[in-house]
Amino acid sequence: MSSVRKASEVAALLHLKPHPDGGFYSETLRDTSIILPKSHLPPSYKVDHPISSAIYFLLPSGSKSYLHRLPCAESFHFYLGEPHTVFELHENGEIRLTILGQDLEAGHRLQHTVLPNVWFCSFPTLDLQFSSPDGSALSKAPDRDPELYYSLVGVTCAPAFQFEDSENATFDEMIAIAPKAAPFLKYLVRS
Repeated sequence: MSSVRKASEVAALLHLKPHPDGGFYSETLRDTSIILPKSHLPPSYKVDHPISSAIYFLLPSGSKSYLHRLPCAESFHFYLGEPHTVFELHENGEIRLTILGQDLEAGHRLQHTVLPNVWFCSFPTLDLQFSSPDGSALSKAPDRDPELYYSLVGVTCAPAFQFEDSENATFDEMIAIAPKAAPFLKYLVRS
């Protein structure tokens, strides 16, 4: 299913810019009505934090956000385009794949929250033809036009997202947590 508008049109309408972790984004809210001092937050927080933040996040086909983790909860909200998969890797090696999209009968969800300190990333679901639930196998779909095939989601964080808190995964760390998931990890960990 091709999206109605081209990705570049959506990006222009929503004033999206490249996101350092992949895709495009625009911050729509940074609630500074309450500032949480670093001294009142757990040690994984590196700076003071506004109470919450929200962004638009667009991932064209062929792109992904790379595996990382945050000290705050991050909620995804599906808006338009193709289904969007959120990949989570928990410290016990459990892998969870959640598909955001409009086909509720197929099990898609309209929103999903990744809990604090869980490794996660996301990608357009249809960029993969097959993936096993444990990450031990995956097959990429043929390349598709990123102007026509993309996912647009919203992401909210509480406390607010801060780039300083984002911790990127390394392949060696992740393979120690989920040894069977090498194919997925090679796809999702920045090299």
